[in-house]
Amino acid sequence: MRGDIDGPAPTPIDPDVRSDALDVLQDAVQWRLAETRWAVIGSVVSRLAAAVCTGDGDRTRTAVAELELLGPVRATPVGRTPTVPPPDAVREEINELVHTLDGRSEPSP
Repeated sequence: MRGDIDGPAPTPIDPDVRSDALDVLQDAVQWRLAETRWAVIGSVVSRLAAAVCTGDGDRTRTAVAELELLGPVRATPVGRTPTVPPPDAVREEINELVHTLDGRSEPSP
C-alpha cells in the first residue's frame, strides 16, 4: 500500500552495489585531492548516506557511480593544484557509512 500513498517503493540496494559502495568509500579515505573537489565529494557522500539509510537502491547506485568518477585521475598535470587528504567531516561520514554498509553500525540512542 505504500506505493499508493508515497509513490512506488524504492528499489532495494543490490549486493553488488553495496560492495561497490564499500570499495569506493574505503578507497576515498586514502585519496589526496584538491580542497574544492572534497566539497563536491562530501555532498555526494551525504547523498549516498541518505540513499543507504532509506534503502533506495537506485539513488545508492547513482551516488556510487558519481563518487567513482570523482576519484583521482592517474595523469598528473604540470602546475597542478595542491592536494590534501579528506577533511575530517568527510572522513567521519565515510567511516560511518562504511560501518552501516558493513552491518557494523551501532543503533542510535
